[in-house]
Amino acid sequence: MLSKRQFLQAAGITVAGRLAAPAAEPSDAKRKVILVTFGGGVRYAETFTKEGLRNIPRLAELQPRGHFFRDCRNLGVLSHFNSTGSLVTGQWQRVDDFGFQPPASPTIFEAFRQQRKAGLAEAWAICTNKSFSNIGSSAGPGANVVLPKQLLLEAVKDIVARGDGLGVADRTNVQRRLETILQEGYEGVGWTIFKGGRQIDRKVRETLTHALVEYIHGPEAPTSGDELTFFIAREVMREFAPPLTLVNFWDMDVAHWGSYSLYLQAVTRTDRLVGMLWDEVCSNPNYKDRTTMLVLPELGRDGDINAANGFLNHRSGDASCRNMWMLALGAGVDRGETERPVAHIDVAATAAKLLGVKFEAAGQALREIV
Repeated sequence: MLSKRQFLQAAGITVAGRLAAPAAEPSDAKRKVILVTFGGGVRYAETFTKEGLRNIPRLAELQPRGHFFRDCRNLGVLSHFNSTGSLVTGQWQRVDDFGFQPPASPTIFEAFRQQRKAGLAEAWAICTNKSFSNIGSSAGPGANVVLPKQLLLEAVKDIVARGDGLGVADRTNVQRRLETILQEGYEGVGWTIFKGGRQIDRKVRETLTHALVEYIHGPEAPTSGDELTFFIAREVMREFAPPLTLVNFWDMDVAHWGSYSLYLQAVTRTDRLVGMLWDEVCSNPNYKDRTTMLVLPELGRDGDINAANGFLNHRSGDASCRNMWMLALGAGVDRGETERPVAHIDVAATAAKLLGVKFEAAGQALREIV
């Protein structure tokens, strides 16, 4: 079994180089933005209410250190792809609910890459939701989209289909299949990258391979899709320090199965992972003191007034589905709270302003943090 250091050495990546400070750059290019979604849907009732705070101890701890938007509204289509599409385009989206179509409007990733002449590894979307392969771009070069859980599932499915007797319990076998998938080209099974054809950048491939090997062999082996998403997001941050990143958590959509306890467990897990992501920002010299992180639910869930168990779904259109919150942390953020209504489409406009990018959006940059 390779140790972390051995793998890094084999891949030609030194441990010392992983968190090296970046070269000097213009002051207007130093800002980084991380957009984090409580994907899958969560209600105010289970989060920022007196009764809900016990489910989100890390966010409750962080709230006084950031700027809290108490009324952040999703006024668009209450589906996962459209909701997150609205966040990254600044326009309310009405495309296919299952991600078979890209966003109908340019994304902040596209504007950033074009105007900043940003390279291949400078914009990322790491998503648990398997239908998000098109979330990074409406047309041209945008974000690298990684669906970590899909890569793992593809490897397991391939092993089962082969019937070679080794089985999925053999971790080395799973690792070997993952590495083969990465080498063969894996668009459509959890990775969308904008660099013609299947010519995947070598360092990008090594980074993702490294993260997945760590998943299989490492002491931090995740036990859920969101934990794997966090783990790979952290690897991307450490290796590439991209200025613009979307991290989509999604375990909370387990609520559709009807188990309130599993839903609450997922809420608390997402809270913990968001806290760990912020810890990485604070400890990584490429991010510390130059990063603004915006955390918000992509949508809510139905209120119990509409059903015996309203938490199951998110299509009623009531206030429990639409009225959310947002917490801004980090560089340029004054501590405080805003009561006035803001909207999901303000997120992309705000990210653009923070990054110094011109961007046409229906939303407005939030004056409290830009």
